[in-house]
Order: sequence, then C-alpha cells, then structure tokens
Amino acid sequence: MNTSFYYFEPALKDHFGRVMRYVGCNLLAAFCLASTIAQANDRISVGTVNGKDIWLDDVLRAAERLPEEFQKTPLENYYSQLVMDMIDSQLAATAARNDAYDKKPEIATAMQMAANRVLAESWLAEKVRAEITDTAIQSAYKKFIADAASREQVTASHILVETEAEAKAIIQALQDGGDFAELAKEKSTGPSGPNGGVLGTFGRGQMVPTFETAAFDLAIGGFSDTPVQTQFGWHVIKVDNKEITPAPDLESMRTQLANNLSTQALGRLLEELRASQDIQLRSFADVRKDATNSDQ
Repeated sequence: MNTSFYYFEPALKDHFGRVMRYVGCNLLAAFCLASTIAQANDRISVGTVNGKDIWLDDVLRAAERLPEEFQKTPLENYYSQLVMDMIDSQLAATAARNDAYDKKPEIATAMQMAANRVLAESWLAEKVRAEITDTAIQSAYKKFIADAASREQVTASHILVETEAEAKAIIQALQDGGDFAELAKEKSTGPSGPNGGVLGTFGRGQMVPTFETAAFDLAIGGFSDTPVQTQFGWHVIKVDNKEITPAPDLESMRTQLANNLSTQALGRLLEELRASQDIQLRSFADVRKDATNSDQ
C-alpha cells in the first residue's frame, strides 16, 4: 500500500487501507491512486453543499495534486482550506454553467480534453494494475537474479597518456616487470595518477563503453596488452579484482520491480493502441510554416 503522498490520521489510514491496494506503479501514481480510491464502496462524506455530498476520496485526490511540501505535512494542517477550496471551485463552476460558460467553444474543448485525460488515466491504471501481480514480480526477480553480468563489478587502475606510442611504451615496461602504480604516478596525465592510477570499483554502464569493455574483458591481475583509446586519450588498464554483487532479496526490490513492470506495461499498452490506429503526423516545420503564413 502506497500512502507516502501525505500523512493520514489513523482513522483515515484505517479507512483507506481497505480501499487502496499497492500496485507498484509509482510512474502512474497520480492516476493509480485516484483509480483505486474510486473503487471504494464505503465512501465517506466530509460535508454537503446544497445537499450534495463532498466525498473524502475527492478531498484526497485533491491533496495528492498539491505541491510536494504540502504532501510532506499532516493532512489536518491544510484539510479545512483544501475542502473550502473545493467548495469554492464547485460553486464557481456551477455559476459558470448558469452563465453558459461551458458552451463557449474554447471552454468546451478544454473540458473535453480534461475528461479524456481522466478517462485515459483511469483506464490505463486499471490495465496496468492487472499486470502487476505477485507472479509477475517474482518472475521479474528471477530474471534479475539470473542476469549476473548486470551485477558484475570491477576494481581497476589505469594509466592515461596522450599518444598511442606512449601507451605502447608503458605496456612494454609492464611486460618487462615494471610496477603499475609507480608507472601511473610517473606517466599518467589523469587525476588518478598520483594515487597509482587507482579508479576504485565500478559496474557496467559507469565508464565510457570502450573503457568498460576492455576492463571487464581482462582477468584479475591482468593489464591491457594493447592501448585502449577513448575521448580522454590512451589508456593502459589493470584489473585488480572482480566480483558479482549479491542480489538483494525480493522484498527489498519489490517496489523497483513493480515500477519497472508498470513502465513496461504502460509502454506496451500505448504501442498497441497506436499500432491499431491510422495516425498521420505532420512535421513541426510544416505546422510552423502554416501558422506563420496564417498570421500574415
């Protein structure tokens, strides 16, 4: 259950513990929350306006849309103001309808766009939530565990020089028994040179691709037998250690896995929708040209 958006009073926590189900989709949190609350059968009224109820779940939806600084404070601190803002909005909207503002083309279009957004978000939330099952999360965890390469780390040092010839000379010196750390202190132009070229431990994706490939391909204790070129210059790399970091337990990864599954499910749903329709888009340049011409 995800109630991190704001602090509920105990009674409110108890109530929404029955109607909010953790679906592991922080990416979709804004409309997942609204959708799950909307399924509650035991709605609580916080007051009435002309006999029409103001519902607690609507208040909490409004709270979820507040800036982060409000969501980090107890709801009771701004509850009354929030409810009054909702009342004012409802009264003003009723007055606007009485004056036929909802019939104005630009207002009607904006209202239709808002309605479409609510429908889309609710529908997508329901579809995504259906895919974030415990079985799906366990399957994703097993795949993560099996992918040991993604958890491999290397502890390495390097010597950075400006030319390939310099790097080759260093490799020859190492092959002749030279000390890597001393050569790094003497020859390296990189910031790690004074420390013997020590880079520390890093995983995949943390270094530029060429450097990463060369480092991970080396055996423990080995060094480059050919210079490695990157945008920084020429490197001679030495690997001091390799290890596979232990995989976290399932529970500590549950939220992350659910988020990943949610992102994947959302992307897949949207791609399926797009693929089933005939969508034709004009380039921005063409649209801008027409807009410019229409202003003349």
